[in-house]
Amino acid sequence: MAVIGAGAAGLSAAWQLALKGHEVDLYEAEERIGGKLEYFIPRERLPQVVLQGELERFGSVGIHVHTRHPVDKEKFQQIYKDHDAIVVACGAQKPKTMAVKGADRVVSAYDFLKDANLGKIPPVKDKNVVIIGAGNVGMDVAAEAFRFGAKDVVAIDIQKPAAFGKELDIARSLGTKLLWPKFIDHYAKKERKLYFTDNTSCDADLLIVAIGDVPVTDFLPPSVHTNKDGWIAADEAGHTSDPRVFAVGDAVNLGLVTHAIGHGRKAAEAVHTLLTGKSYYRPAPRPIIPYERIKTGYYEACRPEPFAPEAEANRCLSCAVCRDCHMCEATCFYGAISRRDLEDSSYEYVVDETLCIGCGFCAGVCPCGIWEMVEND
Repeated sequence: MAVIGAGAAGLSAAWQLALKGHEVDLYEAEERIGGKLEYFIPRERLPQVVLQGELERFGSVGIHVHTRHPVDKEKFQQIYKDHDAIVVACGAQKPKTMAVKGADRVVSAYDFLKDANLGKIPPVKDKNVVIIGAGNVGMDVAAEAFRFGAKDVVAIDIQKPAAFGKELDIARSLGTKLLWPKFIDHYAKKERKLYFTDNTSCDADLLIVAIGDVPVTDFLPPSVHTNKDGWIAADEAGHTSDPRVFAVGDAVNLGLVTHAIGHGRKAAEAVHTLLTGKSYYRPAPRPIIPYERIKTGYYEACRPEPFAPEAEANRCLSCAVCRDCHMCEATCFYGAISRRDLEDSSYEYVVDETLCIGCGFCAGVCPCGIWEMVEND
């Protein structure tokens, strides 16, 4: 198996495939794995120590990681020849740009955030920064600009800002101003002002464009189809027009990190099905209960407990890694699950197929998603 791209989607796909017993080669063009997690999400929102802990855990399952390995057409053909299937998780790494009349230089949000995460101090101290594009990436840029000493930060957009959640809250709390709808007329270099078509203006020492990114897919063969905008055409399980090539994450459609991780897992299961011929049990979708049928009498009254961030985090930090809680072993009524110590001081939980009745309680109770129900041959 080969995975191209070590961002959230690629890491997820490689991880899940390795857990299923496949040998995985992971190719990454950058010096370090992590993709946008490593290079673009501000350290204040994703501390380096947390990310490194997760990446070290990733490295514990035997995946062959090849950093500084950009993939071109020739390299892709070799990978295609040497592997049974490929997951393309190249992300959207090419920033959309725009020319601003009168401005000699416009910085991309991509370059600005990458420099910030690599410790290169952006030239914003005591300056007025204008961000073109008021989505969540624009809000990250605003927060980083203030962190590096910007005097004033304004984010403009031609429509209602798409930013939401913590990114928007943090940017606003630091003093970011949001202006919309604003259409740029020109930049006056001597005055250091950005003029709009409505005859208004704002001070601007530095212009940063944050209007989105697109994937670079010119290394793909004609057998892998892309749409007119350059995104790889793939379904929710990552299937492309080439049966041996799967595509996930931002290479297919821009989304959140959680979307990319989930897409990587679905693709890994699809690849596993392709290579083994086995299909996996999927729980039936839960029906949505009509609002008029929901009665408070059906529920026990409870008193809200104080929210403890560390306790909540501990509930999910072991996702897809057994944390030896014994819950599956204790839950199995027939005693089909037992814990076995291994020679390297590790352990594993095993199932006695002569005792297992396939009730699924182990899969239901496991907080880490370790157990999966598989149809009998």
